[in-house]
Amino acid sequence: MGVATGWTESDLVRVLRKVTTRYKTLTLSTQGPEGLWSGKVYFAVDGGAIYVALEQGKNFRNIRANPEVTFVIAGEQPDQFIQGRGIAEILGPVEECPERHILFRKVFEVVPFVKMIPGVMMVRITPTELYLSDFTGEWKPRARLNGTHTALVRQGLSARVSKAKVLFQAVRPFSFTVSVFAVLVGLLLSPTINWWLGALTLIGALLVHAGVNVLSDWFDWRRGADTWRVLGSSRVLVDGLLSPRVHFAWGATLIALAVAIGAYLAITTSPYLWWLIGAGAFFGLFYTMPPIGLKYRALGDLAVFLAFGPLMVLGAWLVQNPGATALSSWLPPLLAGLPIGFLTIAILHGNNFRDIEEDRRAGYITLAGLLGQKGSAWYYTLLVAFAYLSVGVLIVLGWLPWQTVVVALSLPLAIRNIRTAWNTRRVAFTMLDLLSAQLHMVFSLLYIVGLGLARMMS
Repeated sequence: MGVATGWTESDLVRVLRKVTTRYKTLTLSTQGPEGLWSGKVYFAVDGGAIYVALEQGKNFRNIRANPEVTFVIAGEQPDQFIQGRGIAEILGPVEECPERHILFRKVFEVVPFVKMIPGVMMVRITPTELYLSDFTGEWKPRARLNGTHTALVRQGLSARVSKAKVLFQAVRPFSFTVSVFAVLVGLLLSPTINWWLGALTLIGALLVHAGVNVLSDWFDWRRGADTWRVLGSSRVLVDGLLSPRVHFAWGATLIALAVAIGAYLAITTSPYLWWLIGAGAFFGLFYTMPPIGLKYRALGDLAVFLAFGPLMVLGAWLVQNPGATALSSWLPPLLAGLPIGFLTIAILHGNNFRDIEEDRRAGYITLAGLLGQKGSAWYYTLLVAFAYLSVGVLIVLGWLPWQTVVVALSLPLAIRNIRTAWNTRRVAFTMLDLLSAQLHMVFSLLYIVGLGLARMMS
């Protein structure tokens, strides 16, 4: 090999893959009309090359005059890192280069950066020399790879995404807390809990949530609503990680499993569950499915509020209380679903608020699009405020135990989010939907803690 003593080919490939997978940025150095310049940039690898997105600053101008570059890929601890030289090739504007998906697959955070800064260019760096250092185990001298090791470099600098990981990404698992907390609230409101039925309810809720996420992305993509600029989807289709046929089949399979569990629960517990299953199926499937497409008619907020708030809480409660046939007995779980329902819409609105322009280009209207920037900021503020106010009102009316006042501990996050909603630039550049999901999670955890304390003290 002639690289260095103590290294095997598998060691070299392992370190190349580990370092380039573990870190999202590299330090790029150039020499040209702007002098010597260095800066950190997002990167991804594939086919033996390194891809970066550069704004047209000093590094870019240097590359245009002198394509020879050096780079370092390392973390805070200098125990395992890569140094290299290479030749940079300007491929063109990001929006015109299919290679952008190589970068987007790995570094989701680069998408808002590219959207906000005009003229970001896609650059491919072909390494001419690579130096590998690994001090995490037995000490080895630095290894050097050059042009005679092309096959080895190509093997080590190739993106590998497992099918299982792609399928998991397609379901958008970061959103599952919405379903989990709704089911837990319903369980904790029940006088007695059958944990087997509770676990089955939770699995069914997660399956239907996952299936709806997958099919919604498929219909959005087919309609042309999902492009590389849209941040709210799983990006599995727009980044070419899964074929449309497999993607649709995956979503249909998840829905079928959820329906099977729902049918079992309806048959063995309360027949009223059929009505809730029917309502959930309507809101979930026709959220994006034609000819209705609730999302495209500014009705998505209402559908999400009902499906992932009062109705899901009621469904989980009804499984535990199949003998509850009086509609008046359903009122407490329905009302208890209001606070988390409001914050669930806040997550959706945070996404739609940011993507107003993209949605308009795609030809459909969300409530955020109808309200505009200022109206959307007010709407978001009211959604967050109503979550807390509803808890307070329900405590005063005796529909919730006083211990649920503990949700007030999440107010600092709520205030942060409201301030973000009123900052137009931060809405466009910051993941308000993810900040809202964080608030929803903390609020819901505290809500559940309050309900749990009430059960323990009763």
